[in-house]
Amino acid sequence: MTSIFSFSNYKPYLKKTLIRGMRTELAAVLRCNVGFITQVLNGDSNFSLEHAIAVTDFLKLSGQEKDFFLLLVHREKAGTVKLRDYYQNQLEEILNQRAEIKSRIKSSSILDEKDYAIYYGQWSYTAIHMLLSITKYQSKSEVSKKLGLSLKEVTTVLEFLTKKNLVVEENGFYKTGPTRIHLNKSSPMILSHHANWRIEALKSLSNVQAEDLHYSSVLTMSKRDAKRIRDILLKAIEDVDIILGPSADEEIYAMNMDLFSFGPRD
Repeated sequence: MTSIFSFSNYKPYLKKTLIRGMRTELAAVLRCNVGFITQVLNGDSNFSLEHAIAVTDFLKLSGQEKDFFLLLVHREKAGTVKLRDYYQNQLEEILNQRAEIKSRIKSSSILDEKDYAIYYGQWSYTAIHMLLSITKYQSKSEVSKKLGLSLKEVTTVLEFLTKKNLVVEENGFYKTGPTRIHLNKSSPMILSHHANWRIEALKSLSNVQAEDLHYSSVLTMSKRDAKRIRDILLKAIEDVDIILGPSADEEIYAMNMDLFSFGPRD
């Protein structure tokens, strides 16, 4: 289903979402005729708030999606500029929250700033931490072979991870703990973290596998469309996190994603 958060008006959203007879089904729910729905979507009329809440139930919108849709309706129905601005500020607050990836991914951290510097300072710490979720790589020797690291390097990393309770050791085997770590984009370590994995991405180009994906492109577009693409990528990250939850731990992957303007910023 089309994301409500990609729209600044509820009418274009409904036009794109209500497909293949859904307008007729919605009319039955709202106890109106299809012509009324068409009149609202194509004209100056708006749904009542009672209709709006029924629409959110019909589309099975989640809590924040429902809030956003209702705010869009409120804003369109507002009779004064001040009231319209009030609802617009609430809409922008939701969008700003969603723009912060950390708010989409449940995470916790037991590291202080010094620990973060160690953990994100070298790619091997995050790689080993994640690799341990795969059963066949839970010994020092298997980690060493998989990542091409010396046993000494692996031991150093595992000692740190164990000391910080990020992994647990049982009879010489290591498993990931329940803590998930997400590096806030305002952290001073974010540059190092991004650089580490882009360097590894460049290394992987010398031995590309069939299932690998490497994509680079330089584009020109409007600022509005750039924002739309950014929203699509953010939604993709959120969808990936949903897939990861029940996904079996079979192999380790790295995923990088970039969209940025360059040259002097306006």
